[in-house]
Amino acid sequence: MRPARFHRRRSFWLDLFACFLIPAYTLLFAGSVEWFGTNFSVIAVTGEDHYWGFVYWGVLAGGYFAVMLTKLALILPRLWQRVVVCLLTLLACLALGYALAIPYLPDDFPGFASLHVVLAAGACVLLMLALLLVLLFLYRRGPERRPLLVRWGLIAGGSGLLFLLAGMVSSALEVFFTLTAALLTRRIWLTAGERQEKF
Repeated sequence: MRPARFHRRRSFWLDLFACFLIPAYTLLFAGSVEWFGTNFSVIAVTGEDHYWGFVYWGVLAGGYFAVMLTKLALILPRLWQRVVVCLLTLLACLALGYALAIPYLPDDFPGFASLHVVLAAGACVLLMLALLLVLLFLYRRGPERRPLLVRWGLIAGGSGLLFLLAGMVSSALEVFFTLTAALLTRRIWLTAGERQEKF
């Protein structure tokens, strides 16, 4: 068994990112107004500082999901399961990275703007698919599976509802998705049990 101090240190870093850094930065970047009338991509092109703030947010959130999903993939029981989850995670991070690199300027570059939207949405879909597969593979018969799947379903349903309410990908949707997906990933890791301790 690892010493209790080691477990507390690991939990500290996980809690720091999932419960404080990512929520705080996401909320600060979203600002206090127009949550249903704008989104992060629109905010990013309003100034150089906002663009780099958008990039830093993407690196922070994307890096967190890349690390945590890779760690979750490594404790899956079968090699092909680990490969599938790692591949989905890699594709999600690549999609996010390209979306960050392509400014959303529909008036000037409509084609690139459309590509930006597809990549950003694709990153979220791939991330949710990776989380779903981790749940299905890791908790095939465990009692933890149902409540975690319910949380996954609530995130998917809530995201869909926010999209319908705004008629677009809004800051409200991006804030909701980022925070809830980060917390779900944390919860999956914490309930993974002793199988993760060697990582």
